[in-house]
Amino acid sequence: MFGDPVQGGTQKIGFLQLDRFSMMAISSTLEPLRMANTISERPLYDWTVMSVDGNPVAASNGMENLVASNINSLQRLPMIVVCASYDPHRVATQNIKLWLHRQARHGAIIGALDTGSYILAKAGLLDNYRATIHWEALEAFAEEFPDVETVQDIFVVDRDRFSSAGATASLDMTLYLIRAQHGPDLARRVAEQFIYAGERDSHAQQRMSTAERISLRNPKLGKAIAFMADNLEEPLATTIVAKQVGLSVRALERMFGKWLKTTPARYHRQVRLERARSLVQQTALPMLEIALRCGFASAAHFSQAYASYFGRPPSSDRGVTRIDY
Repeated sequence: MFGDPVQGGTQKIGFLQLDRFSMMAISSTLEPLRMANTISERPLYDWTVMSVDGNPVAASNGMENLVASNINSLQRLPMIVVCASYDPHRVATQNIKLWLHRQARHGAIIGALDTGSYILAKAGLLDNYRATIHWEALEAFAEEFPDVETVQDIFVVDRDRFSSAGATASLDMTLYLIRAQHGPDLARRVAEQFIYAGERDSHAQQRMSTAERISLRNPKLGKAIAFMADNLEEPLATTIVAKQVGLSVRALERMFGKWLKTTPARYHRQVRLERARSLVQQTALPMLEIALRCGFASAAHFSQAYASYFGRPPSSDRGVTRIDY
């Protein structure tokens, strides 16, 4: 399991870099491991960096990282970290999925950074596991993989699977590993070397939802927004929303006008379209299925509403991916 002491005292890890991976996420993982070795003056961690074919891989910032091997040259690894960022659906190839399955059968502990969780889920390696992914991909990920218990935590450790949301969350997860295997004192000293005093628990949230942020100032409005977010499969009548939060229709409309400069109906339509865009960009779901999931009666109606709101049809957004953090 992730965090268990290892035989011989050295944790061996394979890092699989995929095209346009997050440099910040992998650095936030590798550097604490290096520092743990330096402080302890012994090789607590030993790693190898791989690519699919053994060639250098370009990160999302354009820098190319050298690698030590290709995936087929390493038959068995005790721990594997899949590093991705942009376009995870494009790099979730069959040979990667088969290789990961073989490693899992050999008992490898397998995890992911940033959007690497998508590759694991696509391979079926996160079914009936808890997992996280960068917040921009979170909703689309949960929609596409209902057998994964998707959470908004900054990182997740569930038995022999682990995942981080990327960036500094990867540092928190690595400090968790060091603490579990070698004690809190070493983890603290590693954090101090990186001038990182705010080590976070795994259950820390990546970000507050719109409903949570607004609820701090206006609980009724926050409740209305949360109700809308939970009901995207069809348009909601304002009367239903008003009844749900215990307000008259007129009072609800005044509240939306004052705080959000829109009407409840327009706001709900906007949320449905933004969810749809996330699914268009982050998944390979058919357009009709996305339309139905987001409350549009047909693909044509959806395409028209999408183009009117975003200024381009949904087909032009397919393959446009998340901002890298």
